[in-house]
Amino acid sequence: MRLVLTSHLFLPDHVGGTEVLTLASARELQRRGHEVVVCTGRPSDVDVPDESRFDEYEYDGVLVHRYSRDARPASARPDHVDPLYGRWFGGLLRRYSPDVVHFFHLGNLSASAVDACVEADVPTVMTATDYWLICPNCQLRLPDDSPCAGPDADGVNCIRHAVADTQPGPVAAAFGLLPDRAVSFLVERIEGGAWGTGSLGRKAGNLAQRVGFLRERMNRLDRVVVPTRLMLDRLVAAGLRADRVVLRRYGIRAVQPVPRVADERGRLRVGFIGTLGEHKGAHVAVAAVRSLPAALPVELRIYGGLDFDPPYTRRLQALAGDDPRIRFCGTFPNEEIGTIFSGIDVLVVPSIWFENTPLVIDSAQAAACPVIASDLGGMSEAVEHGRNGLLFPAGDAGALARLLENLATDRAVLDRLSASAVPPKTDAEYVEEMLQVYAEVLAERRAGR
Repeated sequence: MRLVLTSHLFLPDHVGGTEVLTLASARELQRRGHEVVVCTGRPSDVDVPDESRFDEYEYDGVLVHRYSRDARPASARPDHVDPLYGRWFGGLLRRYSPDVVHFFHLGNLSASAVDACVEADVPTVMTATDYWLICPNCQLRLPDDSPCAGPDADGVNCIRHAVADTQPGPVAAAFGLLPDRAVSFLVERIEGGAWGTGSLGRKAGNLAQRVGFLRERMNRLDRVVVPTRLMLDRLVAAGLRADRVVLRRYGIRAVQPVPRVADERGRLRVGFIGTLGEHKGAHVAVAAVRSLPAALPVELRIYGGLDFDPPYTRRLQALAGDDPRIRFCGTFPNEEIGTIFSGIDVLVVPSIWFENTPLVIDSAQAAACPVIASDLGGMSEAVEHGRNGLLFPAGDAGALARLLENLATDRAVLDRLSASAVPPKTDAEYVEEMLQVYAEVLAERRAGR
């Protein structure tokens, strides 16, 4: 088959779970003889002609088409609709005539790509790797870091969030006192252009339109593949037809087993592997280690790029201070993850949002490395407390510190958790399942459903 895959970001510039899953799927599909191209995006504040925003390159044998999306605040180009990209993607469909388009993410690209597929009558599958379809910040996380249940019918709660994020305290507080009916009235005025062309007016107008627009587009997809029941429930509650959803956990590239090397100083080596953004919660791990007695043999190794969110990185480094127990180790090629796990005793995943089954948890389980994760849906579907890992209340550095202290003083717990690791699905098994989904969609199209 000829297949087009999409991701909001891609390697080598960005190495996250969605990018790794997309690349692994592309390589496995190629190995099976299918023709694959990847379309990706990146935010850009460079002022160039629209036609110069598209380029292509090859990564690990995969042809990648890239769109540099105009992300300047003054551009007013919303994330959910982008006619420029829609027209370009329509041209790509005419060029390749793919059998199926598989969206792994549409951030930086927009759901205008879905419209292009509908117009060209190309079957579509989407793997929902986060909550982009229903949440503008992809995380279902409120300004106070508490979980969000998702957008209401007309996006009133999204408008409230935008005001809380962008307006001075007194203005945000006053707006927060307005009843939903009053906010709904304002939403109607916003959609009618009453807030003008200012930054907040554009943002509010985009949010007001986003909920309904994406609800309609996700129901134009032939299938939406989700890895967790949490994701399934959230999307269906937001309006996705239940008969379009398929529950399939991710698969990962086989982790080369590397024997764990004991620490010569007897330290409990705690690893954080992930994006250094606030939502991933590295600050929770740093605060937990900083609160432990200095004599306790613990070391925290933080693996992640320091340039993803520079203000957060600076805050994280300030929180770590000169504590010799905390090391910033940078990034590493994904194929070396087995070696990384050989040098740590436990992986900590302290995310403060509804993680959608981080691939790093599966990689840890493949390496028989115990996991300590936040007790939030998604992560708690992969980690069973006391069996293959431990759970703690999201954002509670004190609770995490107590778990680390217990492990540092009783290493037998680590051995028990390691022995109960749950082997994850491989990328080959995942692709086999996706090929079955493609076949079902194509059969339905032929039958005229």
